[in-house]
Amino acid sequence: MSMTKVQYALTAAVSTSLGATPAGYENEPFEPPADAKWAQVFFLPNNPSVETLGANGEDFVDGIVQIDLNYPVKTGGAEARADFETFRAAFLAGARLSHSGQEVIIRNCGRSAGRVVDGWFRVSITITWYALISR
Repeated sequence: MSMTKVQYALTAAVSTSLGATPAGYENEPFEPPADAKWAQVFFLPNNPSVETLGANGEDFVDGIVQIDLNYPVKTGGAEARADFETFRAAFLAGARLSHSGQEVIIRNCGRSAGRVVDGWFRVSITITWYALISR
């Protein structure tokens, strides 16, 4: 198993929750729309720690996925609240995601307060997760 598979499992689930919302992902070309909702997705793993010893052991890794949802300013907060509830329902504590045999377990899903950043109303959604990765 691998960290790459962990990332694929998480970003696929995030993409599904975003639906038609345009989104930028790690080091991929992306031009946000000028006047419509868009997102930026960040995969932020911590360094792995040893779970079991040996060449066939496992490493424990955890981290977060942060989704910055950006809305035109002065359009209200209802859409941001609804979008968060979509993520909250998709990333329930204990939910298990997988990609090519690698399982990822969701710990929780929360959101920040809304704020204006670079001329956009932004709400950040944070999904915490963990996985065991075979060596």
